[in-house]
Amino acid sequence: MPEEQDRLETALRQIRPAAPPAELLARLQAAKPLTPVAPVAQSAVACQWTRLAMLWRGLIYGAPAAALLLLLWLAWYPANRTAGLLPVASARSNSNDVQVGHSLLASFDTIAQLPGGAPVRFRCREWQDHVTIHDPVHGMEVTETTPRVEIIPLRFETY
Repeated sequence: MPEEQDRLETALRQIRPAAPPAELLARLQAAKPLTPVAPVAQSAVACQWTRLAMLWRGLIYGAPAAALLLLLWLAWYPANRTAGLLPVASARSNSNDVQVGHSLLASFDTIAQLPGGAPVRFRCREWQDHVTIHDPVHGMEVTETTPRVEIIPLRFETY
């Protein structure tokens, strides 16, 4: 089989390609290359109006997005965030009125995979932090409880 292919390839190399038809050669020689069209000259005023229209279009499409971002920012960062700090400032005058504590809610170990595929072991702990501030001057007591998750990588597992 390989010998037949070698003989066929040798025979094909010896054959000369046919000449193209005369009418095709005449059409190719008669054809002229396309000349590039000169760009239309625009006046400076038209160019400025185009830029102004593009700016106006950008403002029209960008205004709703900016308003949405502003609303989201105001929702997440209200102006009265510092109101919760006022009782703490009055409680600083008497440090015996502040109680801080925490309690462990859950503790467990888990194994996860790094982006490279290597396993790593984590220790997860769920805590509950408690802060109580008592202000006898104003007759106010503020209690705040905050959950907290602590994740500690322990070691890389090798299997």
